[in-house]
Amino acid sequence: MIVLKLKDISKFDSNKGERRLLVVCNPCASWNFSETQIKELSEKLNAEISRQRMICNYEISGIDPRAYDKIFGLMCGAGVQVLAEILDREVIPIVDTLGIGVKKNNGVEIYCSGCGNCRLEETFGMCTVARCAKSLANGPCGGVHDAKCEVDDKECVWISIFEKAKSLDKLAELLKNP
Repeated sequence: MIVLKLKDISKFDSNKGERRLLVVCNPCASWNFSETQIKELSEKLNAEISRQRMICNYEISGIDPRAYDKIFGLMCGAGVQVLAEILDREVIPIVDTLGIGVKKNNGVEIYCSGCGNCRLEETFGMCTVARCAKSLANGPCGGVHDAKCEVDDKECVWISIFEKAKSLDKLAELLKNP
């Protein structure tokens, strides 16, 4: 699923005199934020909520853009652009799009950056662009210590790739890839 990170919404003052709308695009928004968090965001922004499904498919309903002074988007960057195009007005994103991730260990981890140069067939299904802090494409850096990354203290993806290749008896295949 697309991973979203909330921006500092304190920079979007909650002007009580304005009509504001928070457009929530699902399923991405609800995968990243609970219903309680979405309601709290709406209250902090002093905005009504409009729930939409997959704005990236160019489908919206029930929004009259003229009825609002400001429109905020709780959606990925593509959704913000599509909504702004459909409504023919500015849509203010309140999240940053980080990549494509999974829920793991009581958090979210980015597993794909959408780089357009997928090499998963060479790395036994593990993305080195997204899962290596340095996006190294040809092996671990010198900063690995006890199989952990020196940058973010996560397990080094290259050590995981090596271990997977070893368990599948395919170390030679791993070592021949550029």
